[in-house]
Amino acid sequence: MSVTNKAHIRSSIRDAVFTNLNIGMVEGYFCAFMLALGISEVVAGMGTVIPQFIGVVFQLFSIRDFFRRMGLKSRIMIFLLLQTLMFLPLIGIGLLKYNSAFLVISVLSLYWASLLSLNPPWNRLIGHTVPQRFRLKFFSIRNQFGQFSVFIGLITSGILLYYARPANLELPTYVGIFAVGLILKLLSYYEVRYNHNDYDFGGQIEERLKLREFVKRLRSTDQGKLVTFLFLFYVTVYSSAPYFNPYMLGPLKFNYLEYMAITAIAYFGRVFMFKVLQKRAKSKDIQRIFMFSCFAIATSPLLWAINQNYWWILGIEFLSGCYWAGFELSTILLYYQKIEDAERTSVMTYITFFNTTGMIIGSLIGGWALRNIPIQHDKYLTLFAGSTILRGLVMFAAPNIDFKGRIPNLISFNRVFSVRPPYGALTRPILGRLKTKPEKKK
Repeated sequence: MSVTNKAHIRSSIRDAVFTNLNIGMVEGYFCAFMLALGISEVVAGMGTVIPQFIGVVFQLFSIRDFFRRMGLKSRIMIFLLLQTLMFLPLIGIGLLKYNSAFLVISVLSLYWASLLSLNPPWNRLIGHTVPQRFRLKFFSIRNQFGQFSVFIGLITSGILLYYARPANLELPTYVGIFAVGLILKLLSYYEVRYNHNDYDFGGQIEERLKLREFVKRLRSTDQGKLVTFLFLFYVTVYSSAPYFNPYMLGPLKFNYLEYMAITAIAYFGRVFMFKVLQKRAKSKDIQRIFMFSCFAIATSPLLWAINQNYWWILGIEFLSGCYWAGFELSTILLYYQKIEDAERTSVMTYITFFNTTGMIIGSLIGGWALRNIPIQHDKYLTLFAGSTILRGLVMFAAPNIDFKGRIPNLISFNRVFSVRPPYGALTRPILGRLKTKPEKKK
C-alpha cells in the first residue's frame, strides 16, 4: 500500500471518530432538544424522520449531471460545509428559546439533505482509494471505531443534560452541545480538505441508473425483492419507532441519565453482536440471520408494551441492539453482492430513498394513530401493540435470498478499546496488520 493511501486511510478513520462523536452527542438528542423547547411529543417524534425524508429527496438531485461534473472531493466538501453551517441556526434557536417546530424541522431538513448527499460520493471515493484486498478490514476497523465513538458521545451528552435539568440549564447545555458538534464537523472538513486526495479513476465511468430502470428491477431480481420487502418492513417499524424516545421522556418521565443509558446500551448491543457474528457466523447463515433479526425486531414493540419497568426496558434495548446488528450486517451483505461498481452511487441512492420513504410513511401512520386513539386508552401501548401486528404480517413477504459472498473478518473487540483515537503513529500497528501474507513459493 502506498504512503498516500495509508495517509488517506488514517484520515478516514479520524473522520469516522469525529463524525460518530457528533452522531452520539448531537444527532442522538435532536428529539430531546425539540421536547426541551416545548414542542409536542408527536411533532418531536415525526421531526426526527421528516427531515431525513426531505434530505433523501434532495439526495436524488445530488447525483444529477450538475453535481457529477464536480470532483468527488469537491462534492464532499460542499455538502459537508453546508451540514456544518446548520449548527449556527440551531445554536441561535437554543439561545433565543424559539420553539417553532417549522423552523427546527427546516434546519434539520437542510442538515440531513447535506449529510445524505455527501454519502454517495464518499462511498465511491473510498471504493477506489482503498484497495480491494484491504476494504473489508478497513470498513470493519472504521465501523468499530465509529460505534465506540457514538457510545462515548451518547454518554457525554446524557450526563451533561442530566445535571443541567435540575439547574434549569437544559437549553444552554444544548447550545454548548451544538457548539461541540460544529467543532467536530470543522475537524471532519479539515480531514477532507487537507488529508484526502481526489484520485484519477483511470477511465472508470460513473453510470447514472435512471429511477424508472431501478423500479423495473424490483420484481425481476433478488435485490429488487429485498428492496420491496424492506420498504414495507420500514413502514411497519417506523409506525412506532420514532415515538419511543418521546414515550421515555414524556409519559415514563425518565431523566436524561436513564434515557442516555437506554440509548447507549442499544449501541453496545450492536458491538457485542458484531463480535458474536465474527466468531460464529458463516456465509450460509446470512439468510437465517436476516430472517431471525427481522422477526426479533417485529416483536420488540410488544415487549415495550407489556412492562414499563426501567430495567426491563434497558434489557430489551440491549437485545434490540443485537437484533439490529444482525439486520444491518445481513442486509448490507445481501445488497452489495450484486451491485455493479459503476452503478453503486445511483443504486445506493435509490435504496436509501425507498427505505427513508418507508420510514416517513410509517411515521405519519404512527402520528395519525397517536392523535386519534381514544383518550381513555394508553395511546403509546396501543400503538406499540398495533405496530407488532403490522410487522408480523409483513414478515410473510420476506424474500429467500442466498448469500454467496464471504463475511468480513472483523478485528478483535478488545483492540477497539485498547487503541486510542487514531492519530498518526497510533494507527500504524493496526494498518500494518492489513498487509496480505506473502505467498509461499512453490
